[in-house]
Amino acid sequence: MKTTGHKTTTAIVLVLTSVCIVIAYAQSRVRAASPTTPPTPARPDSSAKTPEREPVVQTVLDLSDRESTVPSPNEDAAATGIRSIRMVDFYLKSGQLVFGKLISEDRNKVVVEQIEGSTLIVGTYSKRDIESRSLQAKNVSASKYYTDMAEYFAGRTWDFKDDPDDFIQAIRFYQRAKQLIEGNSQLDLERSKELDRKVAELEADREVWTKQVESRAKLKELEFQAEYVTRFTELEAKVDAGAAKIETGVAQIDAVVADVKKNTETLDKNIPTMEQDLRHRLDLLAQEIDATRRMFDPYGRFPRGDYGSRSRY
Repeated sequence: MKTTGHKTTTAIVLVLTSVCIVIAYAQSRVRAASPTTPPTPARPDSSAKTPEREPVVQTVLDLSDRESTVPSPNEDAAATGIRSIRMVDFYLKSGQLVFGKLISEDRNKVVVEQIEGSTLIVGTYSKRDIESRSLQAKNVSASKYYTDMAEYFAGRTWDFKDDPDDFIQAIRFYQRAKQLIEGNSQLDLERSKELDRKVAELEADREVWTKQVESRAKLKELEFQAEYVTRFTELEAKVDAGAAKIETGVAQIDAVVADVKKNTETLDKNIPTMEQDLRHRLDLLAQEIDATRRMFDPYGRFPRGDYGSRSRY
């Protein structure tokens, strides 16, 4: 019995050992089959690349263009689900400060969306023109970015300069900021209501602005009509004064022409008399010369033609 039990125990140990060996071998095969290198990231679509431009190249983004174009990787956080936006600022070697939303960057250039007045402009800057040490980038919340942009454009309204675009931009940025609110917490609901309230205020202000512009145009028209007679009288007086000056100038020119004509007639009359007087003087001079010659040469030894040349000896 002891021998039989011993053999059974030995058989069980051998079976367990074989099972462990098989399991270890299978695990080693699985590890060998798994990849040891990380997967290669997919290459970006070449159509999404920003075209090369000479530094500095700027493109103005119209409202219609911004609505119809496909957003870049961080163009529209509300549409793409991106919760942060990359901001960049740097100095050019000329000393100009550039800051805005980073569209793209590579080893040759930096493409930035920036604000100039009431216009959004995409500028392409060569890294050869950038102070490399001043180049800084940081991530900001997409909600904060769109809210800040909305407040910027809202603050530019009522200056009667590009106000329609400012109202549109402010409303659109507030709406984008609202699209980023996904939670149902009390804070999110209050934030959503706050943005709705600001959009409603801007729309109401735009209606009031439209009425004010129409009223302002009517007032300008009435003001022009009220001052029309006065301005016409002033203009008529200026025309009369100009005509009087012209008449005075014409009279002076006529007087000068008359003096010139009189002097010309007098000169024409005096020319024959002057000619006769000149001939008479020349005759007298010739007689004096002949008398002087006879005084020096009473016998006529020297021909008249040679008198002048022989008198030098």
